[in-house]
Amino acid sequence: MSATQYQDKTLTNTELSRLLDMVEITVGCYLAEEPLPKVRLEDHPEAIREKGACFVTLHVDDQLQGCIGTTVPQVPLVLEVMRKAWASCCQDKRFLPLQKSQVDGLEIEVSVLTEPQTLDVASESALIDYLKNNKCGLTLSDGKKGALFLPQVWEQLPSPIHFLQHLKQKAGWHPTYWPEDISVKVFDVQKLSRKYRRM
Repeated sequence: MSATQYQDKTLTNTELSRLLDMVEITVGCYLAEEPLPKVRLEDHPEAIREKGACFVTLHVDDQLQGCIGTTVPQVPLVLEVMRKAWASCCQDKRFLPLQKSQVDGLEIEVSVLTEPQTLDVASESALIDYLKNNKCGLTLSDGKKGALFLPQVWEQLPSPIHFLQHLKQKAGWHPTYWPEDISVKVFDVQKLSRKYRRM
């Protein structure tokens, strides 16, 4: 899979920047306790009016503050980005809700996902071998629990073994857990980030 592929199309930097604008608007409304503006789809490029899957990530002073998303396209991408931006402000249970006092150090990021593809691996070691040459996004699921890492996580966890161990820990599993029926899916993203500049 290519990082420049999204439903067989390439999103331009302008289109990704437009999505970041929507993140910025949403965060601003959340902090000001104002309702979100009504979105007119016809005002946006066709590529981001199509259904799409995305994650929105917030960092404050280079520390993760919130990251919420989906792998399943359900609504127009521009609307999904706004939904996930709002959720990243206040619904990531790992963090306290975003505060106005944090805006000076706030960075926003949008990641648009390719469709996750099932990866048929015979063992955990086979997956580790695959990951040595493919720094992709990864989801693991045993039907009851699951977890996802975006490709960006490789920047913090460059070792495939550590990457996999932390992902299993995120799912609530023991580091040695590897059921026979585990589901492994891989994906890539197009992403863009910038310093928050509203307010």
